[in-house]
Amino acid sequence: MATESDLKREIADERRELTNAVASLRQELGQTAERGKRLGAAVGAATGAALAAKTVIKLVRRRNEK
Repeated sequence: MATESDLKREIADERRELTNAVASLRQELGQTAERGKRLGAAVGAATGAALAAKTVIKLVRRRNEK
């Protein structure tokens, strides 16, 4: 049977492991959120560029039709 000091030591070890695991998860979540922001910005930029190109093509076609 474990003594009281052994149990306290085990609990402290478990608490340290949990604290480290939580810190690691927070870091991973932060990195995932940052990747999501970058992806959103890239998609927005690509959409904007495509819309601009489409508009330019329409304007050039109208000009050539006149």
